[in-house]
Amino acid sequence: MKRMVFLMVLSLVLVTTIANAQSLYRDRYERKHAISLGIGPSFIYGDNTGVFNEGDFKWKPALTLAYSNKIHNRIALQLSLGTQWLETGGPERTWAVDAWQDSGGVFTFTGQAFYGDFMPIVYLIPYDTHMNRGRFNAYIGSGIGYVYVSREDRFSFDESAPVLSGTATSFYIPGLIGFSYSIGSLTDLSLEIKGMFSFSDELDGNAGYNQFNDHFVQTHLVLRRLLRNSIK
Repeated sequence: MKRMVFLMVLSLVLVTTIANAQSLYRDRYERKHAISLGIGPSFIYGDNTGVFNEGDFKWKPALTLAYSNKIHNRIALQLSLGTQWLETGGPERTWAVDAWQDSGGVFTFTGQAFYGDFMPIVYLIPYDTHMNRGRFNAYIGSGIGYVYVSREDRFSFDESAPVLSGTATSFYIPGLIGFSYSIGSLTDLSLEIKGMFSFSDELDGNAGYNQFNDHFVQTHLVLRRLLRNSIK
C-alpha cells in the first residue's frame, strides 16, 4: 500500500514537472503573436470641426483592434482595424457662411470613420522573448492606412435643416507613439497617441476653408495579450 502511494505521488510529480517544463519551453521561445484592444477619446481636424488655435474640437470615442507579430528583438508588424465616431465642434462660424454656401460645403455633421492600417512597430528597449522584457517600454510606428467616412450632413447651422447622407474615403499615413507597462507575463497595458494624416480635404464634407487636409487624432488605453503558439 505504501509502495503504491509512493508510486502515485512520484507519477504526479513527474507529470507536473514535464507539464511545467513544456510550459516554460513555450513561454521562453514563443509568444511572438499578440492581439490588442484599445479605446479612448479622439477628434477629427477639418474645415468645420473646430478652431485649431482654440482647441475646441469635439472629442468622441475611438475603438481599435490590432494583431501584431514580433519579427525582431526591436520590431513587430501590426495590422489594425477600428472605428472613430465623428462630430463637428466649436462655435458657429458665421463668418464662413457665405464661403461655405458658395462652395456647397457641409456646415455640421455627425458620423463614423472606419479604418485599417499596417505598420512596423519599433521598440525603444529591445527584448528577445516576453520572459525577459522589462516592466516598461516605449515604441513608435508608421505605415499606410485607408479610411472610409460615413456622415449625416447639414448645410446650415439651423438644427431643423434637412439631413443628407455623405461619404468619403482616403488613404492616410498613421503615426503612433506608445508607452507600455507589463502587468503580467502575458499582458501589457499601454497608452498610445495616434495621428492619421489623410490625403483628402473632403472627409468632413467641406474643402478649402483651411490650409490642411482632414486628419484624425486618437488617444488609446490599450490592453495587449500575447498568444500561445501551437506545441511543436
